[in-house]
Amino acid sequence: MIIRSLSCRLASLFVLAFALAALAGAAGTGLLADGGFDACKKSGDLRTDNKGPDWSETRKDTDKGPKLLVLSTKKVAGNATHKAMIKAHPDLNTYLTQSFATPQTATFTLTYDICVKEILPDDNRSGFCLIGASYDKKNGPNSTGKERFVFLGWENAKAPGKINLFAREADKDWTGRTLVATNLDLMAWHKVEVAVDVKKGTYTVRVGQSPASKPLKAFKGGTAIPKKLTHVSFASWNDGAGTFYVDNVKATNP
Repeated sequence: MIIRSLSCRLASLFVLAFALAALAGAAGTGLLADGGFDACKKSGDLRTDNKGPDWSETRKDTDKGPKLLVLSTKKVAGNATHKAMIKAHPDLNTYLTQSFATPQTATFTLTYDICVKEILPDDNRSGFCLIGASYDKKNGPNSTGKERFVFLGWENAKAPGKINLFAREADKDWTGRTLVATNLDLMAWHKVEVAVDVKKGTYTVRVGQSPASKPLKAFKGGTAIPKKLTHVSFASWNDGAGTFYVDNVKATNP
């Protein structure tokens, strides 16, 4: 009886271990760490590269640029959790960046929540989301056109208090941008989903519950588009300044 009871317990433990392993395998498809910024206790945690899977400020535009990236713990448009904030500056660049757990050469999906507070009217563009690589080893990943595959940004719409999400495709300039979503609210959270197909050189974008966009062509800032995507960045530029918040960033393989 004792042996039989022990065998039943071992069998139960085996089933439990198998179930836990399956759950762990399902969770293992994640490509980013700390998408909710909960591991960050202060702004310095966001800015510093700890050589592991974490966020950091990668542009390093003088000593002042990185300090425009801060950890926000106040309630913003109903969101009281930790979140990253990049402040607008007309002369400085700031990048919030993390490398993927593994370089991406096939399909994957990035989702994130963004709340745009302000886009400075001088250039009327900011809140950039960039997925790409680090080729030139200068100024950090996604800092030049040839490193970018996904190129998304926000602009002020014609109606006050409204903004548009746009993409830059292929080798088109700013005037040839593609509008992805229009007349969304400033100071409101918008969930953005980016489904990338590296081999096809395309991606689609969905905002909230709206239908996904048509396939968008990868940005081409050099002689060819990147074939291996290693980093995601959120940025404000000296020629594209804005103040915005980012939260709940997640990247997964199918």
